[in-house]
Amino acid sequence: MNIVIKRLVPELTSDYINFFENVAFSDNQEWDGCYCVWYHWNDILENERKKYNEAGGTCFNRELAIKYIQKGVLQGYLAYVEGLVVGWCNANDKASYDGLSNKKRPELWEGIDCSEKVKSIVCFTIAPNMRRKGIATQLLNRVCMDASLDGYTYVEAYPGTGETNSRSYHGPYTIYDKSGFSVYKDLGGEVIVRKYL
Repeated sequence: MNIVIKRLVPELTSDYINFFENVAFSDNQEWDGCYCVWYHWNDILENERKKYNEAGGTCFNRELAIKYIQKGVLQGYLAYVEGLVVGWCNANDKASYDGLSNKKRPELWEGIDCSEKVKSIVCFTIAPNMRRKGIATQLLNRVCMDASLDGYTYVEAYPGTGETNSRSYHGPYTIYDKSGFSVYKDLGGEVIVRKYL
């Protein structure tokens, strides 16, 4: 199976939207409509969503994802097989995620040297019929390769330590362990893993 990994750019917006609307959560309706914008969420967006809904809008997250892809705020990688998107990895500069901010998650910032450039991985989403075929591993490898080329100090992720289930969107700990990451900090229920570049 030939897997092609592409960095998300504005020209791939329709591929991204199609994946999230028709493939990503076909086996898990609870997550339908997320469009992977949650880690950018803040109080301003919450207020905007309320106004949007009051005005009769149908999918704030969809429109937000499109806007953020066009502006380069939403970043990551799409995996393709035979021209179709089968996987996604949300990876960006740690400071770009409101959901990882020092204000919301101070435990993620303890001991960080401000001169260090950190690439964070917050989500993997793989098509139900393509799981356990090495797609997430290839996405992870591409994130690390590009982060090194882009001058990052290390790549960081936040896998859970419990049983793997539909909420294991950070990726399983084993995928990081096999790819040369090590545990930096145990937070109880989740760990910070890092790979220095």
